[in-house]
Amino acid sequence: MAEAFVENFDGSLAAAFSALVKATKAAGRLPNDIAFHRTLDESIDKRLSRTSDRMLRMGNALWMQSRPDSSSIGIDSIDDVAVEHDGRWQTGPRFRPVIDAVDTLLEKIDIGLDEVLKTSAHKLRTAATAQMGKQSAPVVTTIKSGNNLDYTLMHAQNIPRPQLAFKDTVDNSPNTPFVWKIRNKVHARVPLDYGLPSAKVADSPLGHHLHSLGIARPGSTPPSGATTPRGAKRAVDMSNVFDAMSAAEAGSLASLPHPYEYEISHYETPEWMLAQSEPQKPVDWDNTPFQYVDTPEQLHAMMEHLHTAREVAIDLEHHDYRSYQGFTCLIQISTRSTDFVVDALALRAELNVLNEVTADPAVIKVFHGAESDIVWLQRDFGVYVVGLFDTYHASKVLNMQHHSLAHLLLTYSAFHADKKYQLADWRIRPIPQEMLAYARADTHFLLYVFDRMRTELLDRGQRLKGVDMTDPDGEHFGMLAGIDLVESATQPLNVVVQRSQQTALKKHVKEGYDAEHGMGTGGWAKLAKKWRHPFTPTQLSVFRALHEWRDSCAREEDESVRYVLPNHMLFNISDTMPEDTAGLFRVCHRTPPPVRLYALDIVRLIGRARTRAEARMDEFREMVRDVEGEGGEPVHVRFDEEVEIVDVPDVLTSELIKSVDNIVAPTSSLFGTRVTANAESQAAVRAREIRANLVLTVAVPIRVETKPTEPEFTPIPAKPPTVPKSMMVLSESHAPSVPLPAHKPRKSSDVLDLSKIVLSEAETSDAPEPTKKSRKRTRVAKPETTPNVEAFEYDGMERDAIGESTIDVNQPKKVRHKKQKKSFDPYKTSDSKFDKRPTRSRVNTKSGNRTVSYKK
Repeated sequence: MAEAFVENFDGSLAAAFSALVKATKAAGRLPNDIAFHRTLDESIDKRLSRTSDRMLRMGNALWMQSRPDSSSIGIDSIDDVAVEHDGRWQTGPRFRPVIDAVDTLLEKIDIGLDEVLKTSAHKLRTAATAQMGKQSAPVVTTIKSGNNLDYTLMHAQNIPRPQLAFKDTVDNSPNTPFVWKIRNKVHARVPLDYGLPSAKVADSPLGHHLHSLGIARPGSTPPSGATTPRGAKRAVDMSNVFDAMSAAEAGSLASLPHPYEYEISHYETPEWMLAQSEPQKPVDWDNTPFQYVDTPEQLHAMMEHLHTAREVAIDLEHHDYRSYQGFTCLIQISTRSTDFVVDALALRAELNVLNEVTADPAVIKVFHGAESDIVWLQRDFGVYVVGLFDTYHASKVLNMQHHSLAHLLLTYSAFHADKKYQLADWRIRPIPQEMLAYARADTHFLLYVFDRMRTELLDRGQRLKGVDMTDPDGEHFGMLAGIDLVESATQPLNVVVQRSQQTALKKHVKEGYDAEHGMGTGGWAKLAKKWRHPFTPTQLSVFRALHEWRDSCAREEDESVRYVLPNHMLFNISDTMPEDTAGLFRVCHRTPPPVRLYALDIVRLIGRARTRAEARMDEFREMVRDVEGEGGEPVHVRFDEEVEIVDVPDVLTSELIKSVDNIVAPTSSLFGTRVTANAESQAAVRAREIRANLVLTVAVPIRVETKPTEPEFTPIPAKPPTVPKSMMVLSESHAPSVPLPAHKPRKSSDVLDLSKIVLSEAETSDAPEPTKKSRKRTRVAKPETTPNVEAFEYDGMERDAIGESTIDVNQPKKVRHKKQKKSFDPYKTSDSKFDKRPTRSRVNTKSGNRTVSYKK
């Protein structure tokens, strides 16, 4: 039925729509009292029951399509969706899940139709749909940033996905390693199978994976020291590769060795490169021939030209937003006389012929920042580089202020590189002229930059020969980086060449996924640290589940994780944990298509993660309650108390630990230590035995005696008050003979004693400040009669006579003389260290206390 629908798409679609309209009209003509009619005619009742059962089965089938992991039937009866109450229909308990399932199905149908109708090669595509799916004209969008930099995006709509047309299958599986795409090794000094282990892995997952890719080999060719002449091809029978990874574990991601590891490790710099020569200026931009290569014939003509060159400049343009691993879109190659831009999407299957130039040690390949380029060439085309010169390493050795390509072009070529198309979508075809000019500029001047930097390295090596570069006071300190002593004139250049060869030895290794611990560059543990708020255990469980789903979906759909679910949306969903698709769409502003497509699955995933987290928390709480019920609250044990030591044999010196040494794992220089399945099972058994024999030794006190202890007080010797650094307030209290107001009771503390003068400033800096308490103020009526208190006289009074003076508490402020009593010095009469007089005195009208203010 599906094939007939595809064969006659338009007719089938029209028939389906007509049937839907007829069914809708027929349902609308049914009377409202259908239950009454079913009681009148038994045949009508049976037909309606059969139709209802059929519709229910169809609904449940659609339910299972939207929820493939559901084990139970979604709808039992109409009451699950709608319930009739008092003549009106109300939503049932499963109304929202049914709506979510319908929305999910419609989204899947819409996306499926888009994929079919937007594919130009599909025969069902009509003129209308072809116009609808046509790629739009490129649009330039400029984004303003806060650091005064403008980012320009060149993008378009309805760009076809290039990976759908690749002849080689894209493998994003986290359980299978990357396998060579190279089929014959040119410029080989050792065979392609040099260094491979000889044991067969035919029955391992790796062996099946290699076999599925058409790579098999029963044995390994022994290493040979014979050198193959330059340009000769050393082909390997690729029907032989079944033991590429002899001791690989099931599911291991161990990779194959580098095919050109021997050639790169034994690379010798050409003699002409170590000799001084005049830099060759590039041909003028407008006069340099330029060719866009997108056909096999043009590729063949370009290779003929590259065979005549002694050095070439290479750069790549990459895209990774609509692909999980990414893919190379353009390759720019420049010689002294011509610039080429190769369409890597159109010629992806033919570009392995570049090895005839890139693997030739006699041709210098100039890159800038080649770490990513080297890996991309291996992954997409099976191209390897021997004889690399990375200008980035040269800028490091020369200790330049900046190391970007734009800085090098400006420094040596006086060319201002416009990097506004750095974020352009390089999948756009045809490529706009401004984007081609941008790509061409990356390699047009690079050979001249190589000449200038090579000359400068040789010049500095010659001038600084025998100079110790580690002396900070030396005249030449900082002229070369990474070199302590210049031993020869060519040493700086040789250091750059050696570092470049280490970059050329990089291999493409597929990244796995660690769901348990979240390790790795793309793991959940690293990303969780970037969230501004700490996760609760339930939120962390949801975050881990969503992160794993995002990675799995991106691998399956060959999309980047940023496209499937951006990080900020992942954090928001984990924080809010929506319970339905409506809540999910509210959290995800501008919902990505994969999230809209799998919205129901995401909601159910969140629910399962919450349930698991809550179950684990309940188990933990139960364990805590059990521990508290058995041992009670923990008791603190002092170190000086007598404890009982139980002599338990050390498990680390037992025979169980010694038996682990008998587990042997093979080791090789290429692949390191490899644990076989037998060794792993033995280690697991030993681990269980060790855990079963572990004994926890706890120090338990024999007796704990507590005695009441009296607080010990150390008498503080009386010291004369010191001179304060800020204003100090002295409070004087008066003798009992002084009459007080009748409404206030007499206090014994009112007796004046100058030896106990209270300071407003803390006498010790270590004393904590008292907590301020708000007190409710109450008004007290003034007494009708107040005793007469004479003015306080300072002159001629001794220390003991001060408390006998009388003070008028109701004396007006004008009567208080502040500056007339300067002759009296109470501090000298009380043997105080103060040598200055009080600057102000006040009398409290309620208590009769006099306050003396003192300034330093």
